[in-house]
Amino acid sequence: MFISKDIPAGSGSPAPPHEGSASAARLRRKKLIILLLAVVVNFFTSMSKMLVPGPIYDQLQLELLFTPAVIAAVGSVYMYSYAASQLLMGVWSDRYGGVRILAVGGSLFTLGTLGFPFCSDPLLMGLCRAVTGFGAGTVFLGEAKLISDLFPRKFGLMLGVALLIGYFGPVTGTVPMVGLISAIGWRKAYFLPGAICFLAMAGILLLMRGTIKKVVPGQTAGPLVAMLKNRPMLMLCVSSSLIYGIYYVLLTQVGQKCIEDFYRLGKYQASLCITLLSVVVALNNVGVNLLLKLFRGRRRAVYIGGTVLVLAGAMTGFAAFYCHLSVGVLIAAFFLLAFPAGFFSFYSVIAKELNPPEVTGLAVAVLNFSAFVFIALFGNISGVILGFWKNAVGPDGVFPGTAYTALFAFLTFSGLLSVLIGLFVPETRRRNAA
Repeated sequence: MFISKDIPAGSGSPAPPHEGSASAARLRRKKLIILLLAVVVNFFTSMSKMLVPGPIYDQLQLELLFTPAVIAAVGSVYMYSYAASQLLMGVWSDRYGGVRILAVGGSLFTLGTLGFPFCSDPLLMGLCRAVTGFGAGTVFLGEAKLISDLFPRKFGLMLGVALLIGYFGPVTGTVPMVGLISAIGWRKAYFLPGAICFLAMAGILLLMRGTIKKVVPGQTAGPLVAMLKNRPMLMLCVSSSLIYGIYYVLLTQVGQKCIEDFYRLGKYQASLCITLLSVVVALNNVGVNLLLKLFRGRRRAVYIGGTVLVLAGAMTGFAAFYCHLSVGVLIAAFFLLAFPAGFFSFYSVIAKELNPPEVTGLAVAVLNFSAFVFIALFGNISGVILGFWKNAVGPDGVFPGTAYTALFAFLTFSGLLSVLIGLFVPETRRRNAA
């Protein structure tokens, strides 16, 4: 039923059944190829989330002489822009279809990614990252809507598979990217993803003719307003967003650097730790389905368990810095924080079940919007907290342990809020069964 909406209406008498079936099959194949190319682009959008500051924190701090607050701002503007794309484009995704949304987002992402390595001014860097972030968020929406159209009954599973592939982008953005930066410099290394996305987008634009669905009439703001009045949906958005805010502080801001600074590990060892976190998150987008089977489909048990893991991870990280515990304890804390950050496909299923089926795209968009607002906000806050110790930073750019202790105290408080708010997220298994 989803395909028939995308087949252009022809003139004259209808085609014989076998010809119509062949046409529908060709259209589906084209859409599947577009989806595969979208997964390639989404791989790089996922990698792009953690590239700034991430592996080039020291280059921005020592080579371009950016302050911690400026570095955090350049990094977080991507997240704010990504969040904005979820609302601005999300309200249109169910009306305009995945392919059209994907084409717009992929083009913007490619443009911003290609431009960033040529900049040295923080304002220009921020502008490129804003364009990149808006495009990345729009790509995700287009991909999610395309999956919903092609696989309506296996939406959670197929979205999880797509996210599994995409989430290996951050894996590539850690140790491999650190090695590539060392070999050819950060500017050339950061140009390559844009060049690859340019080729993938060229393929999408060539194939998209005939796949653009007709605009579905209906409201845009109305469903959004109704969703924002949905209290269980709001509780889900805030509680899960706290999880992502905490995790992305490690992934994109200070995870690698705090290991280097406090434990004096080398770049490759520290980046390997972040790589392993990215692997855990990627695998859990599919692995969470096994947890659901273990708990007989009870969403609430899995969800609350995830929030408790986040709180435990934040407390363990605080103890590692405050009590000067071994690096193994800090790595264990990181893994506790990363585990529920791999549940986005699961959170999307809950969001879908808390809202009418015709606004699935918007529900995922609102969930993602709130996540990236908190990711950006936490990025800014981490920069402000570390900024209090900027006068204690040595010529090598190393922050004292007390700075990271204060940061993890804030993360612990945020983890506690996630648990408390998560208690108000209802069970949706029966709604799914209905």
